[in-house]
Amino acid sequence: MATFSVNQVRQLYVATSLKTPHVLASDAAGSIAVKNDTVKSHLYFEYKGADNLMRSDLIDTKNILYAKATDATAMAHDLKSVTIALDSNVNGGAPVAGQDYILRIAFKQYVGMSDEDQYFKYGMVHAYAGMSASEFYKVLAVSLAKNFSREIVPLIKIEIKTASATTEVTPTTKVADLKDTYTGVVVTEVEQPWRLGVMAQTPVYFTVQSVPVTVNGDERHWATLTESTSGSIGNGKTIADLEYFCMGERGDMYRQVGWPHNIPTTYLVDPTKTYCVFDIHYAYVGSNESVQKSEKTITIVCADKAELNKVIAAFNTATGLSIATL
Repeated sequence: MATFSVNQVRQLYVATSLKTPHVLASDAAGSIAVKNDTVKSHLYFEYKGADNLMRSDLIDTKNILYAKATDATAMAHDLKSVTIALDSNVNGGAPVAGQDYILRIAFKQYVGMSDEDQYFKYGMVHAYAGMSASEFYKVLAVSLAKNFSREIVPLIKIEIKTASATTEVTPTTKVADLKDTYTGVVVTEVEQPWRLGVMAQTPVYFTVQSVPVTVNGDERHWATLTESTSGSIGNGKTIADLEYFCMGERGDMYRQVGWPHNIPTTYLVDPTKTYCVFDIHYAYVGSNESVQKSEKTITIVCADKAELNKVIAAFNTATGLSIATL
């Protein structure tokens, strides 16, 4: 088996506070200091990990390709929501008696990574003479909820809306339980399960489609589908997975080898928080025949935006660059 070093790599550091002029062994985990030489040609970071002091690569400032900061809000995932209503241009917005109204929800990348890995669920309403739009929405919402009742992990939340409020509909909800006048049905993406380094938190990719009904001899799509967002998921779990991945090159190379007699690793990212990110992309260029550019990245993440701005300001001072703070 060959052994070799890793040149092109990302190293991640979880920062909690900026220290000057040095990081001490007595400092808390996550303490970081920016160090440079007098002519500002090289810099590195001193860092206190979970249980020891360390330092980053020595970076030649002329080989910094770019550096940028990203706010945690820019990395949040907005939960998709779709409001379904009867189209007022189709039979005046009233259900057509005798027609079967079918709503299809198509999930992409379901148990797979391709858009061809699709999964379909349906809701159905059989319209009768004199059926009101409100009654239609009641039956549709209950039908959808029952058809999703076998999902071990919920994919969407189903709600029925009035002019001023929404009510969640579950598999145990009965049509008779819904007593208001309703104006539509809302389906909203649900946050998915996550396990560090094992199960990434992926979005629910779905589209809502209406199956045409026959109106006066013509096939017409009966629904208006209005997309919006309903809340968001912070980047804490994504950053925790990135820390886990990067630590596979520094500090946790053996992962769970020999479990339960494995070497445990302490991770510093709290997945319940959100993190601002500072990326420094640079190249290592060696001497003599090792003149190839090995591109590398140092990523510094911090739950405190103001503290990360201090790190960026110290980086600017150490390099003479002008990287925008958050």
